[in-house]
Amino acid sequence: MQCGSGTGNTVTLGCFATGFTPSSLTYAWTKNGAALTNSIQYPPVQKGNLYTGISQIQVPKQDWDQRQTFQCAVTHAAGNPPAVSFQKPVLRVVSPNITLHPVWYGELGTSPVRLICTLSDFFPETLSVNWQQDNQPFNIQPIQRKLQVLERQEKIFGLTSEIEPNMTEWEAGSAFICKATHNNNDFTKMISICQIYTCTPPSIHIEIPSFMTVMMATSNVMATCSVHTVFNAKVTWQMDGRLPPSNKVRQIRNETHLIGTLTVSSREWKQLRLIKCKAEHRCLSSAEKSIHLSEPAATAPSVEIRRSLPELLKGNSAVLECDVTQLSSSDLYITFQADSDNISKELYVDLPETPGLHSITRRVTIPSNYWTNDTSFTCTVNQGFTRKFTSNSTGSFFVDPSVELLLVPSDVSGPQRLLCSGWGFNPQIKWFSESTQRPSSSSDISMDADGRVAVTSELKIPQKEWKTGKVFICEVSDKSLNKQVRQNISLCSACSSIPPSITVEIPSFKTVMSTSQVQATCLVRTAFDAKVTWLMDGRVSPSKTDRPDSNTTHIFSNVSVSSSQWKQLKHITCRAEHACFSLAEKTISVAEPAATAPSVEIRRSLPELLKGNSAVLECDVTQLSSSDLYVTFQANSVDISEKQYVDLHEASGVHSITRRFTVPQTHWKKDTRFTCTVNQGFSTNFVSNSTGNIFVDPSVELLLVPSDVSGLQRLLCSGWGFNPQIKWFSESTQRPSSSSDISMDADGRVAVTSELKIPQKEWKTGKVFICEVSDKSLNKQVRQNISVCSACSSIPPSITVEIPSFKTVMSTSQVQATCLVLTAFDAKVTWLMDGRVSPSKTDRPDSNTTHIFSNVSVSSSQWKQLKHITCRAEHACFSLAEKTISVAEPAATAPSVEIRRSLPELLKGNSAVLECDVTQLSSSDLYVTFQANSVDISEKQYVDLHEASGVHSITKRFTVPQTHWKKDTRFTCTVNQGFSTNFVSNSTGNIFVDPSVELLLVPSDVPGLQRLLCSGWGFNPQIKWFSESTQRPSSSSDISMDADGRVAVTSELKIPQKEWKTGKVFICEVSDKSLNKQVRQNISLCSVTPASSQIVSVYVEGPPLHQLQNEGQVTVTCLLVGPSLNDFSITWKVGGKEYSPGFHTGPPVSHSNGTETLRSSLNVSAEDWHAYKQVSCEGKHQCSSQGFEGHISKSRDLYPPTVKIMQPTASELSASDVLTLTCLVSGFFPSNVIVYWEENGQTLPSTHYTNSPAWKYTGGSTYSMSSRLNTSKSEDTESTYTCVVKHESSPTPFESTIEDVFAEVTYSKPSATLLQGSREIVCLVSGFSPARINITWLLDDSQDQLDYNTSEPHRGPKGKFSVQSHLSLTGVNWLPGSVLICRVTHANTTLSLNITKTDNLEHCDFFDDNTEAVVNQDMDVESWYMAFTFLLFFLIATIYGVIATIIKTK
Repeated sequence: MQCGSGTGNTVTLGCFATGFTPSSLTYAWTKNGAALTNSIQYPPVQKGNLYTGISQIQVPKQDWDQRQTFQCAVTHAAGNPPAVSFQKPVLRVVSPNITLHPVWYGELGTSPVRLICTLSDFFPETLSVNWQQDNQPFNIQPIQRKLQVLERQEKIFGLTSEIEPNMTEWEAGSAFICKATHNNNDFTKMISICQIYTCTPPSIHIEIPSFMTVMMATSNVMATCSVHTVFNAKVTWQMDGRLPPSNKVRQIRNETHLIGTLTVSSREWKQLRLIKCKAEHRCLSSAEKSIHLSEPAATAPSVEIRRSLPELLKGNSAVLECDVTQLSSSDLYITFQADSDNISKELYVDLPETPGLHSITRRVTIPSNYWTNDTSFTCTVNQGFTRKFTSNSTGSFFVDPSVELLLVPSDVSGPQRLLCSGWGFNPQIKWFSESTQRPSSSSDISMDADGRVAVTSELKIPQKEWKTGKVFICEVSDKSLNKQVRQNISLCSACSSIPPSITVEIPSFKTVMSTSQVQATCLVRTAFDAKVTWLMDGRVSPSKTDRPDSNTTHIFSNVSVSSSQWKQLKHITCRAEHACFSLAEKTISVAEPAATAPSVEIRRSLPELLKGNSAVLECDVTQLSSSDLYVTFQANSVDISEKQYVDLHEASGVHSITRRFTVPQTHWKKDTRFTCTVNQGFSTNFVSNSTGNIFVDPSVELLLVPSDVSGLQRLLCSGWGFNPQIKWFSESTQRPSSSSDISMDADGRVAVTSELKIPQKEWKTGKVFICEVSDKSLNKQVRQNISVCSACSSIPPSITVEIPSFKTVMSTSQVQATCLVLTAFDAKVTWLMDGRVSPSKTDRPDSNTTHIFSNVSVSSSQWKQLKHITCRAEHACFSLAEKTISVAEPAATAPSVEIRRSLPELLKGNSAVLECDVTQLSSSDLYVTFQANSVDISEKQYVDLHEASGVHSITKRFTVPQTHWKKDTRFTCTVNQGFSTNFVSNSTGNIFVDPSVELLLVPSDVPGLQRLLCSGWGFNPQIKWFSESTQRPSSSSDISMDADGRVAVTSELKIPQKEWKTGKVFICEVSDKSLNKQVRQNISLCSVTPASSQIVSVYVEGPPLHQLQNEGQVTVTCLLVGPSLNDFSITWKVGGKEYSPGFHTGPPVSHSNGTETLRSSLNVSAEDWHAYKQVSCEGKHQCSSQGFEGHISKSRDLYPPTVKIMQPTASELSASDVLTLTCLVSGFFPSNVIVYWEENGQTLPSTHYTNSPAWKYTGGSTYSMSSRLNTSKSEDTESTYTCVVKHESSPTPFESTIEDVFAEVTYSKPSATLLQGSREIVCLVSGFSPARINITWLLDDSQDQLDYNTSEPHRGPKGKFSVQSHLSLTGVNWLPGSVLICRVTHANTTLSLNITKTDNLEHCDFFDDNTEAVVNQDMDVESWYMAFTFLLFFLIATIYGVIATIIKTK
C-alpha cells in the first residue's frame, strides 16, 4: 500500500503482513525484478498469539510516475505468500454529459420556472458549474446536489445545479447558460423561452369601436388589440404616428392572447386617421397591424322626407319616411326633426364598404306631442363624424279637417250625384240624411306632396228623392286629432236662391191692329219646379192660360186675350213662386209710351258714290218712337232739299230710317258743311251733326307690300280726297293695277287703294314705278314713285345658318345645312367648308318675302370631319355678308358614368328599370345606350345639351326586356359624346337572381316580446310570415338596394314570449313574383337552441353538516350548470317517487365564463334521509326528450379525512414576508366538510384563508380538498397554526398542527460533534438555521480537500436542521501526530473541530471498531432510515439485474 501522500521527490510504499507466527519474518523489495536495499522493516507487533509486521521503502517519484513495477516478497518459516506488486494507478477521466431543462412545479406558464442543469457520468469528481444570463455573469446562488455511483466496480459522479430565474427576465426571452468546467474542459448548454415555443410572428387583430359606439359615447371609447402569442410581448400603440400617454394604454393576457387596450376620448377618436398596434419580443420578429380610421370621401346624398301613404293605409297615420339615395359607402345614422328639434333616436345604418352608391329608407312615427298644425318636419343624414345632409322641410300636415260638397251634373233620368272632398291630417268621410248614415257609392284617398291627405266620396240619390229638397250631410272627421267638420247640401242650396229671371213676350203693334186674339208668353229661367201665374193690371188673369211646360233651363207659360182687351191694358205681369226662392215676377207696360228724342246722323253715301253719284248725302235716324215725321237737308244751316215725309206705324219700341239727297254743284265748295233735320209730330225737330269739308284736293302714299318669294312683288298705292282715282306708270307707260279698293271716312272724304303686282325678276332690276292720284270732279292730281333699292335698307343682311342635329348626323348617311339670309334683295348665296367653296351638292336658292334659303348636302362621314362651315351673301345693294358656324365638337371632359338599378321605380312596381347617371358633362351633344353583356339592348337616347358654361348632369332610364332576365347577364350603359368619344359605365352585378332568405333571432329590447328578423335578397323579393299555415302581419319592414342592384328586404315579427316559449314554428317566405320563385325558412325555440345548450351538468349536494342533527327536515341542493338554463325544468324524486312540494328553484345566474347556473333546493324529511333513500334531481330542456339526472343518498360508507399541513420549503420561507400555509385534506367520503384554521388555539376569520372545492381523482372513490392560509413573517412570533376539519364520519374534529413556521429561516447557531470509526470520521452538525451550510475537511491545515461526502440538511421538528459529513480514511495519509480538521461555515459563524492520531504507529493508523459502534448509536435515526432505504433499493436493483441476466442467457 502507498503510505505517503506522494508529495516531494519520493514516494513511500508499505508492505503489511498480519496473522503470522513465529515473529521471524523477512521482507524483500524489487523494481522490475532488480533488488532494492533501502527498505525499512519494523519489529513485529504481537496481538494475542499472532504477529503483525510492516516494511516501508521510499522510491523515486519519477519512477513511480513512470509506472515502474515494485514488488514486496515475504519469507516466513510457515510458508511464503505470493509477492505483492505496486504500480501507480492510471488516472481515469470521463467527460460529463450535460443537459439543461426548464421545470415548472405548477401550471405551465403561470408558476415560476426552475432551470435544472444535469451533469452525469463524469470522473474524476472535481467539477465546477457557473451560470450566465445573456452571456453575463449571473449572481444567483444555485442549488447543487452531487451524486456518486459505483458502476462495474468503478466510481462515476453526477451533479445537478438548479436556479430559479427572475420570471420577468425569463418571459422577456433572456438566454440562460449553464457552464461546467471539468478536467480543464468547458461544457455549456443554453436555454431560453424562445427555444420552448415556436417563434413565428404572432397574428394581430384590432377591434375598434363601432361608429354607433363612438357617436353615443359620453366620454371615452376603447380599441382592443389581440395578439395571439405565448410570449409576454410588449404591445405598443401609435395614433397617427404618435405614442399615446401611458395612462391611456393597458395590457393583460389570458391563456392564448395578449390583450392591449387603448382608451381615448370620443372627441379625439373622431380626429384620428390611422391607428397601429405593434407587438415586440426578442423571440419574435416585429409584427404590427394598422387600421385606417379616416372616413372615405362621400358624395352628397339625395335626402327627401315625406309622409308615408302605405303606413297611413295600414292605420299608422303619423309615419314619416326619409328616402336617401346616392349614398356612398360610409357609416351613418338618420334622425328626424320637428322644427329643427330631434324627435327620434339615432337610426344607425352600417353600409357595406363596396363600390357604388346605395339607397335606404327609414321610417319614424311622430310622437303625439308634436301633432300641432304649425310644425314642419325634416330628416338629417349624419354621415361619418362631421358631415350631415338635411332634407327639404315638409309642410304642416297636422291641420284640422276641411270639407267641400259639390253637386255633380247628372242625367235628368238618372240619379243625382253628390261629391264630397275632405282634406286634412287623416280625414274620414261619412254621409247622413235626416240623422241616418248613408253608404257611399265610391271613395278614393290620396296624399299631396306636403303630406296632407285628400279623400273623396260619391253619393248617388234618386231624382225623386232629390227633388223633395231633402238635406244631405257630408261629415269629414279626424279621429287622430279628434276634430270633425260638416257640410250639407239640398236642391235648394245647390241651386241659386236668387229669384229666377223672367222674360215676357207680347204681340207686335201690327198683330194687335190686325188680329182679334193675341197671345203673351212668359219664360221663367229656373231649375226649380216653380208655379207660374199671370196678372193683368194687378189682377189674376181670368183668361185662358196654357199648362206650363219646361226644359232643363226654363218653364214656359202662355196667356191669350182679345185685341180689344189688349188695347185697354196698361200692364201685364208673369209671376213665379217656389219654396226655394222668394217670389219673382216681371211686368210689361202695354200702353204706348211718350216719344223720346231720336238719334240723327248725316254722312256722305258710299253706295251712291260707287254708282257714280259722287255728291249724295244720307240722313240716318234711329231711336225713333212711334210717331209721324219728315226729314230735310241744309248747307251751312240753309235748307237745300224738299221735305221727305215718313209715316211710322204706332208700335212699341224705337225705329230707324234713312233718307238720301244729291248736293247741287252750286254747293261744291271747300268751306261748305251739311246737316239734316228730323221734324217729329207737329212741333218737335232734331238736327244732325255737321259733315266735314268733303270737297278737298287729292293726296297720295306709295308702299311696298311684303310678298312671297316665289310670287310677285306687290306695290300698294293709297289716295285720299273728294273723288280720287289711281293710275300706275312705269317708264312713261301706264300699267294696269292688280286690284283696287274704295272706302269713305266718317267725315265724307274718300280713300282709294290700288295694288300693282310686278314679277320679281322685273322688280329686282331696280325699275322705278309711279302711282298717280287724280280728281276729275275737282280737276286735281298728285304723284309718287318707288324701286327695290329705295324700298329696302342697304345694311348687310342678317344670316342664320342651321346645321343638322347630332341625332341626324349619327342616324343618316346624308345631312343638309340651311342658310337663311334676311334680305329683300336677290342676293347670291355661296357655301364655304373649312374656308373653301363647297364642292358638295348645293340646292338652288329659294326665297320668300323676307328671306333667301340655301341648302347644302354632304355625307355624314364628311360632315364629321368638318371644322366650320360658312354661308356668304352678295348683292349690289349692300356690302358682302357671311356667317360661319363651328362644326367640330368642343373638347369634352370625361364624364362620370354610373349605372344602377332604380329603387324609386321598383317602389312604383317597375322592377327591371335601370338608371344611367351621367355627371360632369360638358356642353356637347350625346346619346346614351344600354348594354347586356356588352351588347346594345336599347335604342339610342339622344340628349341635346344647351351650350352653356359649366357641367351638366342627366339621368336616363331603361326597362330591361324580359328576354334579358337571365342570371348570367350584366348590364352597362355607354355615353357616346360627340362623333367619336364614348364612356362606359361600371357593370352591374347579376341582378336577376333567385330569392334567398335568412331568418335570425334578434335580442329583444322590449320585455315580453321575442323579435324575429327575416332578410331576403334577390331581384324583387317580398316577405310573408306564417305560423301554423296562418299568415302573420309583420311588425316592421324595410327595403333597400345594394350597389349591384340586388334588393334586400327585411321584416321583423314580434311575438309574445309566452307564445314563443310554446315552441311554435314561424315561417318566413321570400317570394319573387317577377321570377316566379320562392324560398322559405322556419324557426322556433327548439331550432335555435343548439344541442349543446340542451345538455346540462347536474350536481346534487347533500345536507350541510350542521343540519344532520335535525329531526325535522334537511336540505338537498341541486345545481344545474350549462350555457343557457332559461328553458330547463327541474324534477325531484325521493326514493324513486316524484316529489313536487317543498322545493324552491331560483332564477338562472350568469357567470363571467359564459355559463349559467340554476340552483334548486328540496326540503327532505330527516327520516327519509337517514333511511338512506335516494334523492334524485333531473334537469330537462323543453326541446329535448332526454333528461340529465344527478342523485345522492346518505352514505353507508364513511371515510374520515387525513389532514396534513404541508411544510414550506426554505426558498418559500425566505422569498417573501408573506407565506401561504397549505392544508391538504384527503381520503374522505362523502364530500361535505367544514375546514377552518386556528392560531394559538383561537379560530381565525374566514377572510384569512381560502378553501378549495372538494375534488375526486380519476378512478378514486374519496374526495380531497385544500385550504390556504396567509401568514406574515413580521407578525408571526413563534405561533402555532392548526388546520381543523369537521366531517360526518366523526363527531370529533380532525386536526394538523405546525409550530414555529419561520424557525428554519430564523438564524440559529450550529453545534458540531466529531465521531470516529475504523474507516471513517463523521462530523455531526445540528441545531442550526437557515439550512445553507458548508463543511470542509482539512489535513494539517493543508489547502487540499479530502475525499468526503456531506448529506443534505435535514429539518427537525422544531424547524432546526442537522447534517452529516463523512470522511473516508481509506485514502487519507493520516500519520501519527497529524490533525484532521472538520471546518463548518454557517452564515457568519465558523466552527473547526480537530482530531489527532494518538496511536504509537508513526506512519500508519489502526482503528478500534468499537469507536464506530459508538458513532452509530449517536447518529440521527432518520439518517439511518434513509441509508437503509437506499440499501434496500440497491439490493432490489441488484436482484432484478441478476434475474434479468439469467432470463436473457436462457
